[in-house]
Amino acid sequence: MGGGISNLCDTDLGSTYGNPALLDSLLDQQMTFQHQFLFQGVQNGYVGFGKWIESSNLMLQGGVKFLLYGDFDQTDEFGNILGVTDGNEFAIAAGVGYELYENLSVGANLKWITSKLDVYRAGGIGLDLAATYTDSAGLFGVSLVLSNTGYQTSLFGETREELPVDLRIGLTKRLRYLPFQFTITYHHLNRWNLLYDDPSSEEGGFFPGFEFVEDNPSKFDNFARHLIFGGELMLGRTEVVRIRFGYNHQQKQELSLDNFRNLTGFSLGLGLRLKKFHFDYGLNKVHFGGTTHHLGISTNLKSFTRKGIID
Repeated sequence: MGGGISNLCDTDLGSTYGNPALLDSLLDQQMTFQHQFLFQGVQNGYVGFGKWIESSNLMLQGGVKFLLYGDFDQTDEFGNILGVTDGNEFAIAAGVGYELYENLSVGANLKWITSKLDVYRAGGIGLDLAATYTDSAGLFGVSLVLSNTGYQTSLFGETREELPVDLRIGLTKRLRYLPFQFTITYHHLNRWNLLYDDPSSEEGGFFPGFEFVEDNPSKFDNFARHLIFGGELMLGRTEVVRIRFGYNHQQKQELSLDNFRNLTGFSLGLGLRLKKFHFDYGLNKVHFGGTTHHLGISTNLKSFTRKGIID
């Protein structure tokens, strides 16, 4: 839903990678597999598993997030093809969630990160911290998530890079008399200015015959780039069908072209909650030149055996 954080636990282990405070006993022995098809064969995804420790009231999770660049040409500085190389990135995550009070939960994810590009490699350690307050009577939840704090342990070259720290706050409200909930996320609380020097705003541009007008973004536009909007409509007596949409204003401003009308920044999705499996599909119009597709499937092992495979 536009890349915003989730604030209400919905028996979906996939959402806990972005918000570990949603780790709940309902996710005990759930497995999730998420896969996103990007451009030019690049693929991104996450595989995770959750386990409830009743004796200490802790919900644990473990998973692997991956980004596979595939094979691409290896060239010299003049563009001569020398061969074929590849690249990939992995984040091995271990998370824990704990209910402090009846309506307040906290969580953390510890991630070991590796990156490979041809013969070059780098690594790091990242930490996510989150807190979620849920009011079941008022049908709303609010979350505060600090993600990607950490340290680069090994370098590609001689320059140490900072991890992309992001402090987010999100609010989800479900309507009382309509099966619909909306989410508003404000990202990068730790960084006010999200503007940058856009070369396409200068006269000329990439496409011949088009002249881009000079763009001077306002303070309101900068504020709007921090916001992500999402909505979900639940259909059926047991809400087995979910229709979702989202809008990311920063993505809209950074990846759209002034002379081409398109749906950059908008995303749509569909979810099916069957007895043993949850299926999800989403598409995101990233640029007028292409759309990404996201597939997800999750299941609880206890739906196949009475106690699951791990007791």
